[in-house]
Amino acid sequence: MFFCIKNIKFRDGERYPLLLDEKGIPHWNITLYITTKIRNSNKASNTISAILSSLKVLLCWSYSIGIDLEDRFSQKKFLTDQELESLRNYLQVKKARSNSFDLNVNIINFKKRSYRSLSSVTDKTKRVSLITQYIRMSYIADYLSWLAIRVIEQNAKFVDSESLKRIELMKKNFCSYRPINRNRSRENSRKGLSKEQQNLLFTYITPSADKNPFSFQLQCRNYVIISLLYHLGLRAGEVLALKISDFDFSNNTVLVARRHDNPDDPRNHQPVVKTIDRRIPLSNELAELVSNYIIHDRRNIKQARKHDYLLVTHIIGPYEGKPLSLKGLNKVFLILKKALPDEFDNFSPHVLRHTANDRFSELMDKNKIDSAKEEKMRSYLMGWKEGSGTASMYTRRHIETKSKEAAIKLQKYTKNMLEEKYE
Repeated sequence: MFFCIKNIKFRDGERYPLLLDEKGIPHWNITLYITTKIRNSNKASNTISAILSSLKVLLCWSYSIGIDLEDRFSQKKFLTDQELESLRNYLQVKKARSNSFDLNVNIINFKKRSYRSLSSVTDKTKRVSLITQYIRMSYIADYLSWLAIRVIEQNAKFVDSESLKRIELMKKNFCSYRPINRNRSRENSRKGLSKEQQNLLFTYITPSADKNPFSFQLQCRNYVIISLLYHLGLRAGEVLALKISDFDFSNNTVLVARRHDNPDDPRNHQPVVKTIDRRIPLSNELAELVSNYIIHDRRNIKQARKHDYLLVTHIIGPYEGKPLSLKGLNKVFLILKKALPDEFDNFSPHVLRHTANDRFSELMDKNKIDSAKEEKMRSYLMGWKEGSGTASMYTRRHIETKSKEAAIKLQKYTKNMLEEKYE
C-alpha cells in the first residue's frame, strides 16, 4: 500500500496538490483539512505540498503500527507519550522514494512494523535534518489537533472542555519533542563557492569546453542557466519562470515577476517567483548571452515557438520545446555535479545564490557602502521584503568572515610585536 502526492491544475491556473491512496482516491480528512484550513488561508502550492508530505509520513506511521487515528479520537483516546515519541522517531528517518526526480508524484511505500522496532529505527538509518524534523512535527501537531476536534464534533456535535484540554496537551507534548535548534547553525549553513571553485565551474560549463559533460545541443542552454543563477542570484523557480518578454534588450534589464497559478504555464508543478517582483539590470555580456540563445538555439525548436518561456527542453521526445521543468533543472545539476570534483558535493542552484550574495558583500565592502544601505540594495536584488531580516543574515555572515580574518591578522601582529620586544 502507498500514498502519493499529485498536483492537479484547475482551469483558472491554480495548482492544487492532493494526497491520494493506492486507488487514486484523495484521503478524505486530509483533503478537507487542506481545503478548509490551509488553502483558504492563501498558502502557496509548494507550502501545501510540504504539509502533505509531512502528513503522508504520519499516515505511514499510523498504518505501520496499526493505529486508526479517526477511530482513536472518536473514542476520546488520544496519542500517549510513548506513541508520540515513536512518531517522533519515525519522522526523523529518511524514506526511500520511488522516483527521486518525479516532483508531481512522490510515493512512499511502507511495511508493517512492530511497535518496538520503530523505537530504535533511527539507530540504523540516516536521519533528516533538524529543520526538516521541526517542520514535519509542526505540521503534524496542527493536523492532529484539528483531526481530534473534528472527529469528536462529528460524533458529539461539540467538544467538551476536558477533551479540549487533553487535545491541547497532546499537541503541546508532541511539539516539545521538536529539535531545539530549529535553524541550522551559521557555522554549518550552506556557503557559496570559493573563488577557485567559481573559476573551475566555468571551465566545465563553458560551451565547447573539453570538460563540459553535456551534449552539444544542451551546452548553450545550460550555460545560460548557470550564468543567470550565478550572476543574478536567482532562485531555481525564478529562472525557470522567466519569459522572453521579461527581457528588455534595449535597456539590458530583466523582470523577475510573480505569476502564481498562471493558466498559460503547462507545468503542473509550476516554478514561481517566491517573493516580490523586481527588475534587474544586465551586463552587456549577460544580455548578449541570453539573446544569442534565443536567436540561435531556442528558435530552432519548433514546439518552443508556441510559448514565451525562455528555457525549454531540447531533447527530442514528447517534451521537446516545452518549458523546462524543475525535474529537468535538477537533472542538469545532477549531471554537472557528477562531472565536477568531490568538493562540489553540495552544488545546487541555491549554492549559486549564496555565491552571488558573497560576491555582493565583497563589492559593498570594496566600495565602503554602509550596512543599512547594503541591506536595502541586497533585499531588492534578491527579492526579499525590506526589513524581513533575510538580507541582514548575509551581511552578518560577511561581517563574521571579515572578523575571522581580522582575528588572524591580530594574532600575527601580536606575535611579531612580542618577537621584536625580545630581540
